[in-house]
Order: sequence, then structure tokens, then C-alpha cells
Amino acid sequence: MSRPVHRFARPAPLPPTAAEGEPWQAGVGRYDEGAQYRYRHGAHELTLFWSAPTPAEVRALRERPLTLALHTLGPAAFLLYRIEGVCDWSDLAFNWHRWPSAERELPAEPTGERARLRLTLVDAADGIVRAKRLLSLDRVMTQALRHVLAAQSVGAFDMQAYADAVEALHARYPEPAALAAVAEFHEAALG
Repeated sequence: MSRPVHRFARPAPLPPTAAEGEPWQAGVGRYDEGAQYRYRHGAHELTLFWSAPTPAEVRALRERPLTLALHTLGPAAFLLYRIEGVCDWSDLAFNWHRWPSAERELPAEPTGERARLRLTLVDAADGIVRAKRLLSLDRVMTQALRHVLAAQSVGAFDMQAYADAVEALHARYPEPAALAAVAEFHEAALG
């Protein structure tokens, strides 16, 4: 007797974004170093803005393992990321209300499905996309991000409470590695 084969629904294709070698955003040629997290067009997006990334950093972003962690404190959530061999733990705070209103989309992945993560490296000095990668998130991280964003979207947003939460967490855990150690969720992204 043969076992039934489980068939997964094919996800809809993601809309195109700037290709490697193109400006990340037309008309903008310089960015502050840092990172940005969004959920839009059916995928989570982590964009890293590094000044003059080296060829080794570009290659690592395309090939090396990426580990993510998620921690919440009141209205602030913290996405932590580490790229093996090139980027130690870094964190970025986010809240759905701080995204431009036209970009506020909530994840809709059903329980048990994996979300997609677009990882993009932009040269902060000139605004050019240096590397891109599409990864798959673990089912647990997929649902954790979905629930955090859904919870953030409900009710009014208090910017002062958000700023206080970010400051309090950074005061308690001044190093991202310490925050990653206590984060509620950890996972290695696939792909």
C-alpha cells in the first residue's frame, strides 16, 4: 500500500523589486547605515544598508546561513539577525504603525505554512542593490511574526510608549547578542 503524497500549494510569485546593480529606490542615492524590516507584497523583507560592502560581504549575504530571532516588549518588537561569518547579531525595532500607511499589510500565511523572506543588501553610500536572496522562514517564526504584526495593528499607537520600550530593552541588553539570547523565537532561515 502506498502512502499519499502531500502536495503544497505553490505560492504566488512575488512582485519584482530592484535587481542587483540597480538603485534600491529611484531618485535616492544615499542612505544611513542600518536595517529595515517590512512585510509587503506577501513576503517579509529585511533590507541591510551597509556602506561600501566588500565582495566577501556580498558573497556571504548570498550564500552564508542567516539566523533570525524575535523578541517583543510592549508596542515594540525586535527582529534580530546574524549572517554567519560576516555579521554578528544585530537588532532592529519595529512596529506596524511606523510603516508608511500604503505599505501596511498583514501576513496571511495559514498555520503550518512557511513565509518568504527577501534579504537585500544595499550600498548605503550610493543606494545600489549589491545582493539579493530569497529565503524561507520556519513555520514557528512565520506564525510568531504574523501574530506580532496582527497584535501591533490593533488599537492606537503611542510613539512615546514605543520609544520607551526600545530604550528600556536596549538599556537592559546593550549588546544584540545578549538580546538574542533571551529572544522568544530563534531560527535558521532556509535557502
